Amino acid sequence: MFPLRSNPRECLRHSLSGVPSALAVRNASGLDRAECLRPSEGDLSPRLRLTSRRFSSSRRALSRLAGSGINPSGAPMEIASVRAIPITHADHHQQPLNFLFVRIETDHGVVGYGEVCDSYGCTYPVSTRAVIDEALAPLLMGEEPHAVERLTQKMRGWTRRRLGGRGLIIQAISGVEIALWDLLGKLDDVSVGRLLGRGRDRVPVYASGPFLEEGPAEWHMSLFQPCLDRGVRAIKVRTGLDFKRDLVTLRSLRAMLDDKLRIMVDGSEHYCLTTALEIAKALGDLDVSFFEEPLPQHNREGIARLVAKSPVPIAYGEHLFTQYDFEQCLVKRQADVVQPDAAICGGISEASRIAALAARFGARVIPHSAAGPIALAANLHLAASTPNISMVEYSFTLDGLWNATQRGESVVSPAVLRDGELPIPDGAGLGLEIDASAWARHPYRTRQAVTAMPSWSLGYT
Repeated sequence: MFPLRSNPRECLRHSLSGVPSALAVRNASGLDRAECLRPSEGDLSPRLRLTSRRFSSSRRALSRLAGSGINPSGAPMEIASVRAIPITHADHHQQPLNFLFVRIETDHGVVGYGEVCDSYGCTYPVSTRAVIDEALAPLLMGEEPHAVERLTQKMRGWTRRRLGGRGLIIQAISGVEIALWDLLGKLDDVSVGRLLGRGRDRVPVYASGPFLEEGPAEWHMSLFQPCLDRGVRAIKVRTGLDFKRDLVTLRSLRAMLDDKLRIMVDGSEHYCLTTALEIAKALGDLDVSFFEEPLPQHNREGIARLVAKSPVPIAYGEHLFTQYDFEQCLVKRQADVVQPDAAICGGISEASRIAALAARFGARVIPHSAAGPIALAANLHLAASTPNISMVEYSFTLDGLWNATQRGESVVSPAVLRDGELPIPDGAGLGLEIDASAWARHPYRTRQAVTAMPSWSLGYT
């Protein structure tokens, strides 16, 4: 028989209503505590044993119900919290970098993760967090999480006239939208790629390396070698202000590489039109596949002239926002290659629309990705479901962060590369097991005062 004053019907009734089956028991200290009072089956009569089994079956049904987006009470599941989490991470590859993750939780404890990028990591994560906290979170609280497109349009619609349709607000919406997709996949127990109509299980990547000025050609070769050993057939390097010295290093590196390996070069918005054309001609002699962002993004007329005259394709996209920026870029012939990033341009759905737009103009689509594992996974799921995406940027020097923020084996690390391709994570949502304890291990570090004037990415060189 049951001890105290509980009974199986009461336990079952409470469990089906979403209330824990428990008694308020007065303990020795006089404080109330919840204590579930379920007997072992050996103590039950046959009739009560059957009731107990039905109770267990009901618990399993409730577990399945949690994945369906419906509360045990029958009410639709709702978004209960939206948090933006800034961190600072550093390893042997680079100086400390900031990142910003987004965490959305339902009222039934299901969690989806997103990430914001502003080009390389997230330089000003606290500013972006303020936008999410003040402008976006109130628009999502209490909403059903299944309608990702509706919620994205709600965020953009309410913020456009006050915060604009470019820059920080779109970056913030990108991170939230990715978290909504991750949440939806977990609710439906299916990967984001499957939700999008995944057409392939692996995606080619190119290894994105550091600035050429950071070391001699031999050093760069040793850095790329682990990726090359796993079949990667394309790499990218970056030029700085002393571009003539960088070109010497690049020629030496090119001589060390297989002739069939593709090289891309990132100009990081350093140059004026005359210098960009000079560099482009040198890159043409080295059979470079594209020259990325040689002029500042705002120099639209100069970019159009460069595209018209350059012997190598010109790539832009990591500083463009939504399909409208990309449409103008393509209409005005300001890029041969477009580089949307789901963590920057407006989210996974917006990046998909951008890829479809590029197909109409015959432009190549090679997504940018230079942040944490969540942003990378979002771009991989995008690529797996978008036929005209040929490959994805792979910032392998961030592998330390990728490992630090995932539980168990990283599903995006260089160790999982096969024949130069990354497998698409196949778990529910984005397919990542995020280690939330990493936030405490890598707390955000407040920026120190900066007295120097900027010298990079000005377009003066």
